[in-house]
Amino acid sequence: MNNYRLVQFFFIVFLSAFFVRCSSGLEESSSAPLLLGAYQEVDPRGNIFLDAGGTGYEYYPVTIAEQDDGKNVSFQYNLDLQSNTRDVYFIFTNVSTSSSSLYPSIDSLNQNINQKIEQDNIDTLKTKILHSAKTGVRGKPEISEFNRNPYAFLNNINPVNMLLKIVPSHPRFADALNDTQSFKIDRHTSVAATCRWVVPIVPTASGNSKTLNIWVADDCYVGGTKAYLIDDTMVQTIAEKFLHDDTPTYDDDIYDWVTNIYGEEWGILPYGAQSQLISDDISNNEITILLFDIDNDNSTNGGVLGYFWAKDNFKKSSIRYSNERIMFYLDAVLLATPDGTWEISDYWPSQIVSTLAHEFQHMIHFYQKTVLRTHGIGSETWIDEMCSLATEDLVADKLSIDGPRGVSSSDPTAGSSPISKGRLPLYNYFNDYSVTNWYGGDFVLVSYSLNYALGAYLARNYGGAKFFRNVVQNYLTDYTAIESAISSSSTGVSENFSTMLQNWSIANLLSDKTDTSLKYKYNGGTTWFTDTLNYDYNLGSINLFNYYYDYGTGAQNGPYIYTTMRRGIMPPASNYYYEAGKCITGLQTWNLRLNSRVRMTVVVRDALPTP
Repeated sequence: MNNYRLVQFFFIVFLSAFFVRCSSGLEESSSAPLLLGAYQEVDPRGNIFLDAGGTGYEYYPVTIAEQDDGKNVSFQYNLDLQSNTRDVYFIFTNVSTSSSSLYPSIDSLNQNINQKIEQDNIDTLKTKILHSAKTGVRGKPEISEFNRNPYAFLNNINPVNMLLKIVPSHPRFADALNDTQSFKIDRHTSVAATCRWVVPIVPTASGNSKTLNIWVADDCYVGGTKAYLIDDTMVQTIAEKFLHDDTPTYDDDIYDWVTNIYGEEWGILPYGAQSQLISDDISNNEITILLFDIDNDNSTNGGVLGYFWAKDNFKKSSIRYSNERIMFYLDAVLLATPDGTWEISDYWPSQIVSTLAHEFQHMIHFYQKTVLRTHGIGSETWIDEMCSLATEDLVADKLSIDGPRGVSSSDPTAGSSPISKGRLPLYNYFNDYSVTNWYGGDFVLVSYSLNYALGAYLARNYGGAKFFRNVVQNYLTDYTAIESAISSSSTGVSENFSTMLQNWSIANLLSDKTDTSLKYKYNGGTTWFTDTLNYDYNLGSINLFNYYYDYGTGAQNGPYIYTTMRRGIMPPASNYYYEAGKCITGLQTWNLRLNSRVRMTVVVRDALPTP
């Protein structure tokens, strides 16, 4: 009977964990078992707040060797604030990049300090309302999946593909103005388009000359049927933003700025790749942009802004719906949507320009990483997207676009509260989600915000453009690509990913400060974060406390900081911000239990900025 009840108990524990996991409606990247074992009592830990630097704040990583040995631990933490009155925050970091954990438990031995335990799941802790107004998405999940592992999609035993391999392909000729063609959008959809612009043989900073061809779907051009229509002025403006003759400086278009960081988008192929990937003089020296109504939604207020799909880099004998071009796709209706009289600086047109930089990084990433360095297995989606978001940030001031930071591109400061633009308002609200999970559905916006916030931190602390060049141009495809780029940075430090996550969390809670040291810095005050890589790449300051997120039934000012502890599942590679005490003084004591994967950091500071 006792054995039967024991089995019942463990079965209930398993079901509880399963339903807590499923209740969030979000995918986890690992099914690794949660560590539900006993907790080993370890020696107390403690710190004394000295304010030795006179900054008003200090931070203390809590190191427990037993956790490194895979043990869950319980311990007493003592903090002596002496006569100082300060706010105290605990940050808990799940340092595993792939496995979930359990949230810590806390029991304060002092009165008037937060010690409540939140037992409900994440859906009842936060209102899950994503702001839908003016939401643009770059890319599609199925495209990201293809770009990461394209060879898994090749069907070499398909009879049609086998026939295409033995039938000689027709040579492609250079595009000419007013040429017509049907472009394959996917397996089942084609779009009739006309070549509306050709920028021939433009010298570039790399020493190679490139040709840019812009095609417009016939139903999206003047005389077409869409809500707003593309005209020649719009086509010319997009062409000049992306590639035009700017010799001898080569410092006036997206092509030169972005290839200067990451390298060329296409070129010589490694041995063995020539049979499946396109490779000829035209493919190697031309880029195509297709403007059409993505998803045929005729939307003037959101939707998919654009994408790069590596299917077109393959020969039709490998991917029969390939267009056999180095190309990307932009939404024509949104590009043509004006705020009044059409200007490229209008909201949606400027978003399309930023999308050009974002998707161009994906194009280069595919060649530099997947083709040249990793033999067909690309970066994990979150890394590739982080690089594209960082690219938007790095060229925002050059394009005179506010970019993902949400502050004027000409302003090096952190701006003024309240800021509701950019990626960071949403990040503040969902700052406890995983950076290594790429969430689906509406929550893809959460992933974009998380990975921009992390990328913005990395760029401002480890070398900007040079750092992200190192991420793309190494042979690693997971979190170790970040570790490698950190070790190669000009800072000379070598940090593992888990330590970096903890440092990033400290930077979050101190982003209103301009005197933090590197590794903890978001905010440089009135000075640009400038990295020189042939050109100067400028990044503005970030103060997360300036951002405001309206989620419909309320609003979030600044980073989301819990005043209760949750029970349940903590996602991998995530930080949980907890207010341990507000306006407290003297000696304070807490009893804690930490899973072996969860590390603790203490931040002591003056009162948080008020909105």
